[in-house]
Amino acid sequence: MVHRDVKTSNILLGRNLQAKIADFGLSKTFLSDSQTHISASAAGTAGYIDPEYYHTGRLTESSDVYSFGVVLLEVTTGELPILSITDARFGGAYDISSMWKVVETTLMCTADAAAQRPTMETVVVQLKECLALEEARHRQ
Repeated sequence: MVHRDVKTSNILLGRNLQAKIADFGLSKTFLSDSQTHISASAAGTAGYIDPEYYHTGRLTESSDVYSFGVVLLEVTTGELPILSITDARFGGAYDISSMWKVVETTLMCTADAAAQRPTMETVVVQLKECLALEEARHRQ
């Protein structure tokens, strides 16, 4: 399944900052992981749309990875709407090495070519590593 509209306003945070994706109105489901969807015009929110999907109409799971990379950019650059949902456990102070890892992950997610983007599973693993670095630092 491809969501087609991953953006900050479609990511809801629960009590323990557990993220849930919302608004599946534009989503497409494929029968297999290797399938793609071709559309005459790209659907989604400007600024979050995968440029490859926008130019070719070819939708893949990497399209959502790109959109999530844009979300990560918003989080790491500290856009005002994001400041209110920063994990309070860290008090706004982050270890530079974990932040660089987030930035590297973000840049991989937003690669122009879909083939150069990681899978969402890889993104989750990398972000969990960043969180583990922060949690370990705060336990000291």
